[in-house]
Amino acid sequence: MRSALRLASSPYLTQRGHSLVRWDHVGPPQLTLVARTRHGSRGLATAAAPGSIDKYYDICIVGGGNVGSSLACALATSPYTQSLKIALIEAGDLLKRPSDDPNVRSNRVSSITPASQRFLAEVGAWEAIDPARRHRFSKMQIWDSNSSGLVNFDSKEAGLEQIAWIVENNHIQAALASVITDHSSAITLFNQRKVASISKAASEGDGAAVDAWPQVQLDDGTTLWARLLVGADGGNSKVREFAQIESIGWDYNQKGVVATLELEDHTDANETAWQRYMPTGPIALLPLGPGYSSLVWSIAPDLANRIIALPPREFLELVNAAFHNPLQDIQFLISQIQPDGKTTCDFEAEAWWGRERAQASLDNRASHTEGKLPPRIVSVAEKSRAGFPLKLRNSVRYVDDRVALIGDAAHTIHPQAGQGLNLGFSDAQSLYRTIKDGVQTGQDIGRIHALLPYAQERYVPDLAMLLAVDRIGKLFGDECEVVRGARAFGLGATNTVSPIKVGLHFLSRRVCNAWTAESGM
Repeated sequence: MRSALRLASSPYLTQRGHSLVRWDHVGPPQLTLVARTRHGSRGLATAAAPGSIDKYYDICIVGGGNVGSSLACALATSPYTQSLKIALIEAGDLLKRPSDDPNVRSNRVSSITPASQRFLAEVGAWEAIDPARRHRFSKMQIWDSNSSGLVNFDSKEAGLEQIAWIVENNHIQAALASVITDHSSAITLFNQRKVASISKAASEGDGAAVDAWPQVQLDDGTTLWARLLVGADGGNSKVREFAQIESIGWDYNQKGVVATLELEDHTDANETAWQRYMPTGPIALLPLGPGYSSLVWSIAPDLANRIIALPPREFLELVNAAFHNPLQDIQFLISQIQPDGKTTCDFEAEAWWGRERAQASLDNRASHTEGKLPPRIVSVAEKSRAGFPLKLRNSVRYVDDRVALIGDAAHTIHPQAGQGLNLGFSDAQSLYRTIKDGVQTGQDIGRIHALLPYAQERYVPDLAMLLAVDRIGKLFGDECEVVRGARAFGLGATNTVSPIKVGLHFLSRRVCNAWTAESGM
């Protein structure tokens, strides 16, 4: 009875049926079960793991990017899970502060949906982001370079203040890092540490077999044991490799060219996101605030390398042409770029004559489409141009015994819909809820049966989003005349019939929220 009373006072005690479960956080991992009846305690069984380890944690998250950090924050700030011992391993410098200079912008940004914004607010990170660095946009124009199709969305039509927010990734990361720092009693951060290896070795204690728990070896020799190992370590996940979970998909034979751009007009509120589909891939201009926008252009790798190597003047002329000129102009300019980035013609002179024709064509449609051209771009931030390969990947399963995958470790999506990070946040929310439920019901949160609710909730929505975005890209990349006509008709009908626009707006908002429920934190 004395042992039962000692366990009942433990902060790590949960109840499961008629048993009490204690997760001992002192010394080697130890699971103590006390079976109780109305006559009191009738037995005590203890299984202790070897004492040759350096650290023991309930949850070890490999990857301290935005998705992994958000899960750590959700667990540490929730009253249901804040007693868990959490390790967060990050190879980079999670504590590096982004520049506060308003004229210095990162070239990696994300579109944050209302669901993701609520999640960040619930874990205490949203308010930690400088308001000047989270810019809402309320309008979106999507049009086809190879047909007359054009659609405009305005959040006011659906009674909403905004469609989403554009936020620089490093500012999201800094906000999450501040929450992690504030909850250092729950989260142990292994900053700038790389995972050297992950293994699983069965052990025995007191004559009873103990489950084989993942053992993480860091590059400095530190060893961690995890009741639950979470892979948030990107597309080349070591956690996924350790769990022998296959990832299937394909490469797009495209690169995403990104850059930070300055606009001609600094007085405009800059609340419109622009996306134009071309046969080579979509190009998007995402508003960062008055006078600044972020470029994301999906294009073939060889063209991407040539575009990145262009001198600033030619680069600006090409990007402006990509948004303002007929498709033939863009194709001609691209053909004049040599492998080293040098050009064989005067881009400004060649692009100018097609620009007026493009505006006239758009003006002819403006009476019923309200179509406009994006703002002129006047400069590109130094060293902001970069490219990264695009691919689609989805793991055949998201969980295994004592392993869960979230974010890019579980799936990788084309950036044209801006949903990669939002899907990752949805994964983190779902896994948090699954862990919380496991703690409340006294389950071993690392066992696969306790993790299955997360996989069941996220697998189908994630896969559906991946395939939907893939199909959209292939539809707009098809140059067949029949397909072009169908695109023009579909976009035109969508933009003309107001009830359809409102319905599609709500549908797109639902899709952007990635089928997530309220976090329930």
